[in-house]
Amino acid sequence: MQSTKSSGTDDRSLHRNGWPLIFLSLLLLSILGLRLFYLQVLSWETYLGKSDDKRIKRQIIEAPRGYIYDRNGIVLAENRMSYAITIDPFERKRFDETVPRLARFIKEDPEELRLTVASITRGTNNPQKLVRDADFRMLSLVEENMLELPGVGSVFDQRRNYPQGPLACHVMGYMGELSSDEYNALKEQGYYYGQSIGRDGIEKKYEHMLKGINGAKFEERNYMNRVLGTSHEYDPDPPTPGNNVTLTLDARLQTVVEEAFGDTLLGSLVALNPNTGEILVMASSPRYDPNDFATVMSSEKYRAIINDPDKPMFNRSIQATYPPGSTFKMLTAIAGLENGYTEKSKFKSCNGGYYFGRLYKCWKRGGHGSLDMVGAITNSCNVYFYQLGRKVGLDAWHDTVAKFGFGEKTSIDLYWEEAGTCPGQDYYDRMGVAFSPGMILNLAIGQGETLVTVLQLARYTGIIATKGMKTTPHLNMDEYYETGRIEGIAEHSYEVTREGMRGVVNRPDGTAKSARVADHVISGKTGTAQNPHGADHKIFVGFAPYDHPMIAVACVAENAGDYTGSMAVKISQMLLEEYFRYYPDPDAESETTVAAK
Repeated sequence: MQSTKSSGTDDRSLHRNGWPLIFLSLLLLSILGLRLFYLQVLSWETYLGKSDDKRIKRQIIEAPRGYIYDRNGIVLAENRMSYAITIDPFERKRFDETVPRLARFIKEDPEELRLTVASITRGTNNPQKLVRDADFRMLSLVEENMLELPGVGSVFDQRRNYPQGPLACHVMGYMGELSSDEYNALKEQGYYYGQSIGRDGIEKKYEHMLKGINGAKFEERNYMNRVLGTSHEYDPDPPTPGNNVTLTLDARLQTVVEEAFGDTLLGSLVALNPNTGEILVMASSPRYDPNDFATVMSSEKYRAIINDPDKPMFNRSIQATYPPGSTFKMLTAIAGLENGYTEKSKFKSCNGGYYFGRLYKCWKRGGHGSLDMVGAITNSCNVYFYQLGRKVGLDAWHDTVAKFGFGEKTSIDLYWEEAGTCPGQDYYDRMGVAFSPGMILNLAIGQGETLVTVLQLARYTGIIATKGMKTTPHLNMDEYYETGRIEGIAEHSYEVTREGMRGVVNRPDGTAKSARVADHVISGKTGTAQNPHGADHKIFVGFAPYDHPMIAVACVAENAGDYTGSMAVKISQMLLEEYFRYYPDPDAESETTVAAK
């Protein structure tokens, strides 16, 4: 009996003590169920997205960049397809085995490649381009050994190509990949890390037009990160191509000028339509090939370009400034005509020099004798303009020069343009220099503190050619630019200077007879810019045709003072001769008759 009671008591005790375990189990099951409900029902979108992040890869499709053409449809910049080797950050844990193997195939130092991989995959989960513009051999090796290279892939890439090579390189500019800081600043504008962007010239100025809008496609991958194909779960986002840009340049004329400068002569030539401001030629020598920047460039080659003492990447057309020399004598003449003097005005006869505190020499030792204003321009007589400048005075001279846009930028559609220097009383006050009357003598013949760009000289020549039409020099054919006439200068003043410039080329006593082109009347003016660092620079400005000007030219040949004749005149003459092959002058015969008279 005792044993029976004892057994019943134990059973009841066990039965009572089991309920807490049952309740605990039910509670845990409930929590697990709620958690599963939360994960699979309430949060299914979040976790499906995380799964898709590993299964679906978004691949950016770079928008085709717009082409750049010259005015005749010649392609100056285009795109070409290439291949890129990529690395996927999702395979970071396997990079230690991937990188040494990959280094053998692409012939890179393993340690340097490891650092590169770590840098480009930091802070991103998207595949990054590790090797751009990979050659076919490299691509084949990577593709053949893909199973041994977790995280490595290959994609089509877009590279910029300049089919004309160095032609108009300073106008075109070049492309370069975004740095990390640039990417962070521009990613909201649709750029991706490693994308190229315009660095200079038209490529930079019209980046917003040329770039386009990137698209995307979606690839499906397995658990080993192998591409299975294009995913049909997401619609691809096609890219929007960039806009093409048509330039005012004439590649045929540009070629003639750049070949004329050759590989050794430094300088620049700008030619424009004086009625519209359209730039036909903008050449700067020496040149560089922008294709070098579109591919992987070695550090040695980059340093060689950057450290070249001739500065091949320096656009001498808009960045270099020079004393204008005798090309400014027309401005001094206009200042005189606008301040009481006439084309018949004569001063003390030129005997080779003019004494004003000291002797100011004329370029012709024996002197020019007595000249009127047109004769003084034609013969480029320093003594005449010393005296005229002294009589006009600094203030009136400066006011005239400033009207032609010197001392300010032309607003050309390029970056890095220099304004030059147009010295007036304010300039000397700022510089802390006491102006003396003798300074105006140097200014009157284009020496002294005056500094101008080749582009400014070309526009100035065009203003004289058109009797006062001041345009905005530009390179984009499709943009609108304002034009207008200079106020406060009489048409007669232009007529006098134009007549003097015609004599420079066409009269027997002119200083630029070698600028003549058969059957056409060329008007121009030579100049010499003193150079304290070597031989003088030679300058030529000119326009044609005389009655209906369609082209204005300015050329500077650096350190060319020791050459026989003026290289600036020779190069300009070659350009003008070629110009009339493509742009016939309907008045050529009558103009020749006028010149003969």
